[in-house]
Amino acid sequence: MGKKSADKRRRMHIIILLIILIVIILLFFVGYQYFGSKKNKVVNYGEPVIEVNYESDLDRTRIADSLKRIADSLRIADSLRIIDSLRAAGLSKIADSLRVANSFRVADSLRIADSLRVADSLRIADSLRVVDSLRIVDSLRVADSLRIIDSLRIADSARVADSLKAAADPCVRDTLPPWVYPDPSGGMHRQVVDVKLYANKACTVYFSFEETGGWKIYDGAPIKISGNATLFYRARDVCGKEMSVKSKRYEFDLSGKSLPCPREMEHIVTKNGEFCIDRYQWPNRKGVMPNSFVSLYQAMDSCFSVRKRLCTSQEWSGACAGPENWNYLYGKTYEANACVTHDTIVRPSGSRPECRGYYEVFDMSGNLAEWTSTSPPQDRSLKNVMGGFWASGSQSRCADIRYSYFPQNRHNPVGFRCCRDAAAAENSPANSRRGGR
Repeated sequence: MGKKSADKRRRMHIIILLIILIVIILLFFVGYQYFGSKKNKVVNYGEPVIEVNYESDLDRTRIADSLKRIADSLRIADSLRIIDSLRAAGLSKIADSLRVANSFRVADSLRIADSLRVADSLRIADSLRVVDSLRIVDSLRVADSLRIIDSLRIADSARVADSLKAAADPCVRDTLPPWVYPDPSGGMHRQVVDVKLYANKACTVYFSFEETGGWKIYDGAPIKISGNATLFYRARDVCGKEMSVKSKRYEFDLSGKSLPCPREMEHIVTKNGEFCIDRYQWPNRKGVMPNSFVSLYQAMDSCFSVRKRLCTSQEWSGACAGPENWNYLYGKTYEANACVTHDTIVRPSGSRPECRGYYEVFDMSGNLAEWTSTSPPQDRSLKNVMGGFWASGSQSRCADIRYSYFPQNRHNPVGFRCCRDAAAAENSPANSRRGGR
């Protein structure tokens, strides 16, 4: 459209230029006829003929101006043609640029559209994949739920079957043998004892003073023991499970002689000397919860307040092992039910009658570990802690020493008991032994 307009303008310019040229030619011709006819005329007044020229400077100036105007017109026409050409070329370039720009825009639009279509396709594909994944997850969940339900049904069926079997036969789920212990337990006694046998479940208990025969059924009545003897006992429950034969050795000192210890303490004799030791962990009372979470300094102050002192490691282990040098307070081998060594908390002092040594001291294996006044050779700034505590299991021997304890620190499973020199108690009003301790 722009090219046609340019061509039309060029034609108009050419026509105008032709008209201007025609007019100029006509003017030139008319001027020539007018002025030229006068130029060579002869005037004869009786004198010689003289050629007269009527063209003046003004005429020449006018002709020059006309020629200039014609030249200017031609130059203007050329300029106009050039301008038109440039305009036409510019318009063509602009048109081409617009066409190119339009092509680019179209291409960009197509690319954008393609990108959007690709993005939409990817989004759709992702959505489909997510949906598929969710379907798979749901299927797996459903499958898992069904499996769980089936497992629960099977388990319920098994439990129901077990319950029915247990109801019909109580021995199905009862897998533990009975446990029997004597009270008071064996060891050194300074008076006649009446021993009773206790069991942790319904069973038939047998006892004898002979290792291989003479068994009697225990009927619950006290068994009187007044002289050195070994009591054998065993048990069998209604399901046929049996406790193997166990034994306790009873020894007696019935002389009634005065002993160099207060009545709440036990007189201990070892190859290294003799001393007095509390029967129970502080505060040294049967059936009372022993004190724990105390530092060494608190333990020493407590013992000092009752004119006693903290035991040494040697004294403590000697009282625990006894003259037979047992590994545990109650004997040579570990018994899980004898002391508080498989529990979650500390128990009252003396709550396990079998947790008794050859001497009448209790709970030196398990319940609470105990401070002593002895420093280990590995580090003199520490103090030995002896025995086990309520969850130490078999690590509760008389010789077990824990020495990584700073004296200023307090520990939940650590308590103490007090000792006293035997000589310091001589001639004391509390020396004489009284029955029924």
